[in-house]
Formats: sequence, C-alpha cells, structure tokens
Amino acid sequence: MKYPIFDSIIKNIESEISKRGIVPTRFRVWKESTIHATGLELSLDIDGHTSGIKEITINFDWDSFREAKLAHQMKGMKKHPLLSRKEFLVSKVPPTMDIETAWHFDEQQITELPHTGDIDSRITYAGDWMKALNKEIAQLMSQEKSIHRWHIEVDGDEHGKYVSAMSLLTYQQYSLEDITLLSEIHSKVNTKLQQILSRSLRILELAGRTRPKAA
Repeated sequence: MKYPIFDSIIKNIESEISKRGIVPTRFRVWKESTIHATGLELSLDIDGHTSGIKEITINFDWDSFREAKLAHQMKGMKKHPLLSRKEFLVSKVPPTMDIETAWHFDEQQITELPHTGDIDSRITYAGDWMKALNKEIAQLMSQEKSIHRWHIEVDGDEHGKYVSAMSLLTYQQYSLEDITLLSEIHSKVNTKLQQILSRSLRILELAGRTRPKAA
C-alpha cells in the first residue's frame, strides 16, 4: 500500500527536527497491510536528565482511509493511487492525524531507592509521584482536547513490590478537514510538532519538580 501524502508528512517532520538540531534515537516508519495502517515512531533519548524520565516517544498514526479521504479533498491529487479504491472513500469521518506522546520514566530510580523496611515503600513513592504530576498536567492541558493516562507494570523482589515500568501517555487528534494544499498540511503538522516538543520540555520540568524525596 502506498501513502504519498503521509510519506510527504514524514519527510517534512524529518526535515523539521533536523532544523532544530534534534537527533532522534529512533525514526521508524511502520506499515501493517492487514489493517491498512501505517505510522511513524519517533524516539528521543533523555537519559541522565534530572526529571527521572529516560525517553520520549512520539507516534503519528495513519491509515488508508485517511490518506484516501485527504487525497479526495486536495488539489493536484487526481492521480493518487487510492482514489481508485472506492472502499477507502466510503467513510464519512473527516481526516485526522492521531498523535500519541509517551514519557518513559527510569524505573531504576524507583527500584534502587533505599530500603526502609516497608515492603510497599517503592510502590508508594511511584504513586505519590504520579499523583503530584497528575495535578500539574491537569492545569497544563486544561485548554487542550487530549486524553492522558499512565501505564505501569509491577514486579517484586525480596524487599517487596516495585514499579518495573512507568510511562505517562497522552493522546491527541488533529483535524485535517478542509485542507486542500500539501503545504497547508506541512504547516499544520509543524505547528503541532512544535506544541508537542514544547509540552514535552514542560513535562520534563514538572516531573523533576514533583518527584518525591527519597526516604
């Protein structure tokens, strides 16, 4: 399956982050033909930052239905390969760009806390951190149409339970309805990318500020 519009978006994102001097640790384009989907996974290494976060990942999700719908409304796309596939044009849902951003915390900074004798101390530490950061995020994103949630995994050792994986995830959907030029898509994606990068830096600051002190 070919995605010329999304391929152009990918090249634009690659150029934009290069202009900003950002060197991603992963820039991976994936395709899943069985569900007519594709996407871009972008990862930034934050290891060593005082926030306690080791990596940020940004995922741009796309599919054949969005590609075809967008091609149908745009100028100069009469030869787009998906316009001949009527099954991709029946959807009445306007084209959108789905973006997932994830902040992955360094679990070693939780598992290697000093042992206090309390078997739940490391779980409590992680819980207090998430609770404090949630309050800050609620204010930060109060004006945005987004959803955020936590992904955690719990394991155990001779000292009790601990959080073995801890990530904050946000989901946002941006409308591309009524866009007729490829340059307009690039401009909108660049604006959203700037917002995501700015928010990511802000969350790094908040994570460092809300991090509980070790007992």
